[in-house]
Amino acid sequence: MRLTLLLSILSLLFISDVFCQTRTDFIRALLVDYDNRITPNFEQNIPTEVEVSLFINSIDSINEETMDFTMNTFVQQEWKDTRLEFHGFIDVEYLELDAGLIKEIWVPDLYFTNEKVASFHDVTVPNKMLHLFSDGSIVYRLRISLKASCPMDLYKYPMDEQTCSLYLQSFAFTTNGIVFKWKNDSAVQKSNRFELPQFRLVGNDTLECNESYGTNGNATFSCIQLNLHFMRNIGYYMIQFFVPSVMIVLLSWVSFWLTIDAVPARISLGILTVLTMTTQRSAGTASLPRVSYIKAIDVWMGACLVFVFAALLEFAFVNVMERRQIRRVQSVRLKGNGESKPCLDELERNIYKPPMTGHKKAKTIDNVSRVVFPISFILFCAVYWVYYVM
Repeated sequence: MRLTLLLSILSLLFISDVFCQTRTDFIRALLVDYDNRITPNFEQNIPTEVEVSLFINSIDSINEETMDFTMNTFVQQEWKDTRLEFHGFIDVEYLELDAGLIKEIWVPDLYFTNEKVASFHDVTVPNKMLHLFSDGSIVYRLRISLKASCPMDLYKYPMDEQTCSLYLQSFAFTTNGIVFKWKNDSAVQKSNRFELPQFRLVGNDTLECNESYGTNGNATFSCIQLNLHFMRNIGYYMIQFFVPSVMIVLLSWVSFWLTIDAVPARISLGILTVLTMTTQRSAGTASLPRVSYIKAIDVWMGACLVFVFAALLEFAFVNVMERRQIRRVQSVRLKGNGESKPCLDELERNIYKPPMTGHKKAKTIDNVSRVVFPISFILFCAVYWVYYVM
């Protein structure tokens, strides 16, 4: 190979009027007998090792409803192609090639197996670069945006942690032709301006994920995997869901301090809190997929709805007890209309002078509810946060 390259360069030198050549002539001579359709180590029958590294510019969104994430990243691949060695032929350490010349050089057929949509960037020129070093080492970098699938476990939503993976694999070559591997332990880096609205990137790890398919006798394809670990920021959900729902529950307890006779006020307050809590629950789960398991936010919203509905039922219960006492008094009065005056006086002393039993029980239930409801809600909150957050 080096002999062929030497002959090509010497031919250009003799054709030239002077015994010097431009870099353009050198690159033209370098690619005269180069075949970009085969791997660098095809003749040696050994795989080409490609080192991969990523620089994450941004992660634009993580969508729970469609279970995917969108990211913008630089993908850098490094390998060695001995067919392009030029050490000692020209006085440069490496050559910088643009997107036009990249098409004439063999590059790995890397693709993302869990990618949904991906695109290259062409503003203002194609965002690709290739550095060719004198020893045949090649550094190939390109900028891409992609949307990749990210299966999520929403059991603890919105106090959850998610792991989104990115799989990089060769499409056409098995491990006999190409072997991908991460460049080093710090092969994945992120921009200093990296920021997410609802999540915080707490770490990442890299590993291999070689897969075998049924074609060509269970051929194994080289695959590498990047795991991105995210922790959800709960501040938005505290402001939009948890704090308002607590205030609605507290508002439903105001009816315990109203008199039993304030029927319109207590009914209006109970119905209003129940409807508001129902609307709040619908808003909290509207942007989530229809999963078959119960999420943490379902438990919270369901419990708050139970508390406000129980407050409404408490008023219905005490109101029934109050009305039962009233009906008893009215029935005694009707019976007393046919009695003599001494008998009627005796009935009045027995009914009106002693405390009214139904009214007293209803008042007692209100007093007990003022204590039982807050204590029960505090205990529920403690158990909830310990179970889902700690």
